[in-house]
Parts: sequence; C-alpha cells; structure tokens
Amino acid sequence: MSLRSSIAIVVATAVAGAAMAACGSDERAGSTTESTSPQANPATSASGETTTSTSSTVPMTTAPSQATTTTVMTTTSRPVFDFLTAGSADGWRVTNDTVMGGVSNGELAWADGVLVFTGELSLANSGGFASIRGPDIDPQRAVGWASRPGPRIQVDGDGRTWTVELRTDDDSGGWISSFPTSPDGVTDVELRWASFVPATRFLEPRATDEPLDPDRIVSLAFYLVDGIEGSFRLGVRSIA
Repeated sequence: MSLRSSIAIVVATAVAGAAMAACGSDERAGSTTESTSPQANPATSASGETTTSTSSTVPMTTAPSQATTTTVMTTTSRPVFDFLTAGSADGWRVTNDTVMGGVSNGELAWADGVLVFTGELSLANSGGFASIRGPDIDPQRAVGWASRPGPRIQVDGDGRTWTVELRTDDDSGGWISSFPTSPDGVTDVELRWASFVPATRFLEPRATDEPLDPDRIVSLAFYLVDGIEGSFRLGVRSIA
C-alpha cells in the first residue's frame, strides 16, 4: 500500500472514530513566525521565540489505520510535559518525510508558554508526514499515568487531525491514536488508553497480544499524516 493511500485511510478512520473536543479561547497563546527552513541549532529570534534543533532519525513508509476515542478533559494533574519556560522545549525534535525523500518542512519554536510546530505538508515524492518527538519521559511520571483514563493534551489547533504515538520500553514499536483540533482556539482532549492501537515505527499496523501498558511508556510524538497538502500549526501547551 502506498503512503498516500494509507494516509487516506487514516483520515477516514480518524474522522469516523473521533469526536471534536471542547474548544475555547485562551489568552495565553503565543505567536510564531512561520519558516520553511528548519533550524540546525537552538536560537532565540528577535521576537523572543526560541527555536529548537531538528532531527532526521525515523523514516516512515506508510501511515496508520485506526479508530480513536476523544473526550473532553475534565480533571487536572501534574503535567508530564508543560512549556512554561523556554527551557522546557529542550529535547523536542522534528522529523519530517525528508528522511524518505519527501519535501515537507517544519520547525519548532517556543513562545509564551507554548511549544509551536509550524510548517508545510507536501505529498510530493511519496511523502506526506511531519512530526515532533519529545525527550524521554520521567519513569515516575509514566507510572502515574496507569491510574488515569489516558493522556490529557491541551493544544492550540489548526483544524487538522493529529496523531499521537506512544512508545514503550520493549522497543517493538509504538501505539497510535488521533484527535481533531479546532482552528479557533484551544483544544482540550483526553485520549483513552483503549483508543491506542499497536503500530510499527513506520506507523504500519503491528500484531501483538499485549495491551498498551502506560507504566512502560518512554516517549511521545505528534504526527501530521492527514494527507492534506498545505501549511500547519500545532501549539502544544501541556501533556498530562
């Protein structure tokens, strides 16, 4: 199956399986200047945004096919990641389809308490994905997830559907789930653990008899694989 065909499956299943989360305005949202040239090293722009380095480490040949469940976030807890300071963006990195010959581009910036991922998605050269991955998750915080229904994520959206990938310490692949966003404000979502389905590192379906164990999660990533060419923007505020 081609990447473009697989991306079409992602869009169909994600829209059918996910409900739009509650959205609202939030005055804390920062701004960023879009750029088509990823930064090679951390730097601070004249506007006060801090850009972070990019990486080309994980190629992808196809996109996931899965149903997801999204509910409104109703409780609060200590975040696994928040972005209250510029230093909290350290360790986050970009991986786009350029690793497999594509031409999509994207960069990260920190602005006013938000980790902002902007760029342009292209399907040229059999490409079609852009992603960011965070640093290793504190094991104690990962264990704390086991008592929760699932990860709670607050983002400034762009109206597109984004995919979350979790990886565990068994190194056999990841677990993926998707959620829609609003272009008009903040999206608060709670992704149930049961909505995550197993996938390979190339986001292809992966066979396993074991359910996702939140205690063993070691990393988290956001992917854009909706098959729609054009600009994107995802502002991540917190992950709990």
